[in-house]
Amino acid sequence: MHMVILWIHNTRHNNLSLNDQYHILHRFEQLLNNGYSLNDVLDILKWEKHLRPLLQEMENLLYGGESFVNTLERVHFNSEVIHFLKIAVQHGNLTNGLQQCCRLLQQRMQFIEKLKKLSRYPLFLFVFFFIILYFMKTSIFPSFTQLIGTNNNVTSVFHTAEFVINIIFYGTIFSVLGGISIFISSLLFKNLLNIDAKITFFLYIPIYKNYKRMQTTYLMANHLASLFNSGLTMKDSLQILKSEKQQNIVNYYSTIISDHLAQGYSYATILPQCRLLEDQLAKILIKDRNQTQIQQELALYADHLIAQIEAYLKKWITILQPILLSVLALFIVFVYLSLMLPMFDYIKTM
Repeated sequence: MHMVILWIHNTRHNNLSLNDQYHILHRFEQLLNNGYSLNDVLDILKWEKHLRPLLQEMENLLYGGESFVNTLERVHFNSEVIHFLKIAVQHGNLTNGLQQCCRLLQQRMQFIEKLKKLSRYPLFLFVFFFIILYFMKTSIFPSFTQLIGTNNNVTSVFHTAEFVINIIFYGTIFSVLGGISIFISSLLFKNLLNIDAKITFFLYIPIYKNYKRMQTTYLMANHLASLFNSGLTMKDSLQILKSEKQQNIVNYYSTIISDHLAQGYSYATILPQCRLLEDQLAKILIKDRNQTQIQQELALYADHLIAQIEAYLKKWITILQPILLSVLALFIVFVYLSLMLPMFDYIKTM
């Protein structure tokens, strides 16, 4: 119970939308590139009334000695954004880090918007369908029971129809409650699982595992390309990624790869064991090329992965919408037949 209350309390305070996060970071990137200071950027952003309380809090934190990245973390910016910027700031590449974060947030916003469009019409149909089920169970079927009385020719068909309606009605309720319970449980207990358990869990989710693999590979490729661009070697880059205090999959894999390479092994033996990394990343890293060429290829591969992620999400959204509508249509046909067949039998006996 205490964990539920704590989660609700945190959720109330974590109400900064992705759109606001994107807008703030995009403005920071634009204005910092044009030579403005952090204070100047905050003053300009305060022109927007709805952001003033947040920006005032950020300004107070900065004046209190907090770093820019820690300030964003304190006001509940996305965790991936924080991770990106921490690495970017360490090597004086803040504007490039802001640019990458904007791309991440933009991709996520597009996905959420498409998901809303996907679910809006099926959700409306589902609510309407459930209301019909409720009235059939509580009003129409009891009235029909009184009408047919003890007519044996109709009773068997009617009981079959009533049984089907009960299965659909209670099955729908239990499915919704089960889905809500799983969602809340995943939010409450996700921090209790270690990284290896989370990876195993992700790999058991059919559609999500491919998305997570591409996303993790994108983060790894983008981080390495950015660090290589700063003049760091692979060894130094992996040390930075593994030294992050915030435990995530990129940090976990960086630790494994770094330790493996330190023992004298090659990428070809360790990268296939990282199940949430694409095979193409290993092919890039094992090529006999200089650091600059690998950095350029990693940057190109990261851009390719962003496009691939967008195409993958679009494909599944296109597939899932007709499936959801077909399932609802099938349920509606079952309900219609459950209502009409007993009535036809009753009319025949009159």
